[in-house]
Amino acid sequence: IMPYMNLNQAARRRHQIRVISIGFYRMLKSMQTYEIIKSKSEVAALMDFLNWLETLVAKQPNKEGIVMLYHDERKFIPYMILVALKKYSLIDRFNRTVKAFANTCPMAKAFLGKHGIKNCGLRKLSKLLAKSKDGNSTKEDEHENVEGNAIINDNSGPKNQKQGSFEGSANVRAKMVYEMALQLIESESSESSEEALESSEAEVKLLNAVKPFSHLLNSTVLELKDRNDSLGRQNSFRPIFLNYFRTTLHYRVRAVKYRIALAEHGFTLKSLRAIWSDKRKAGLELVLTAIDSLKTEEMAELLNLLDSYYDPSKATIKPK
Repeated sequence: IMPYMNLNQAARRRHQIRVISIGFYRMLKSMQTYEIIKSKSEVAALMDFLNWLETLVAKQPNKEGIVMLYHDERKFIPYMILVALKKYSLIDRFNRTVKAFANTCPMAKAFLGKHGIKNCGLRKLSKLLAKSKDGNSTKEDEHENVEGNAIINDNSGPKNQKQGSFEGSANVRAKMVYEMALQLIESESSESSEEALESSEAEVKLLNAVKPFSHLLNSTVLELKDRNDSLGRQNSFRPIFLNYFRTTLHYRVRAVKYRIALAEHGFTLKSLRAIWSDKRKAGLELVLTAIDSLKTEEMAELLNLLDSYYDPSKATIKPK
């Protein structure tokens, strides 16, 4: 999909592409092959995605599918997909084929908990699974640094670089997620049986193993609505933290933390103003005690910040 804005340095390094302009046209250029990538519009990419899913799932007996993803608890990826589908009124069509999203990150932690897997990227986890399958995995290997462009050996890539594909490719990551899940199932079955699983049997076991870690599409849509409502409440506090956002990263992080904490407990700038107008600082202190994610000193800082903002007789607190 052609991005609306130019990619930042982190995105360019991760996906190995950059946006270029030739005359009045914006294009994507591969930083590996130096070729122009023919990008599609968002709706065209979504239609291709849905057609591919429907063709794939039509071959299954139950005619339903689960989208497997490897992501953390924030679940940005399914939200991004749903926002795009909602924009073009394609959620109903998507729901006829896909019933749930499955996060394979907690699945991997559950299956490999005995190995002490805590925070592990997709490529690093694939390496650990491959090594454990060969019986060569060690504690040193599990803490191996795998920074860089995440090269995976295959026959693609430019001649002047190491042969391989990069983890930023959607095709590569999709294949890694599927193979990683199969390896987890095979590792569990090998403990009880030495016989190799047939392809159809492995897929059935994989589906059954993924289901406990899946979230129904309808529930994810509701979660997305709740997240959007929370973002609206967060944005209402922007006037209070303007001075924080104009300083260093340390204070910007603190401002984001305070905004999230207030929004998740249902507060808005207007509702807290009503509480302050009724009972002043004591009222704010009373309602903020419900926020248990903040330390004592953070709670005191937030309380003074809110009080100084609502009280016209006090100077607004500014970070150093």
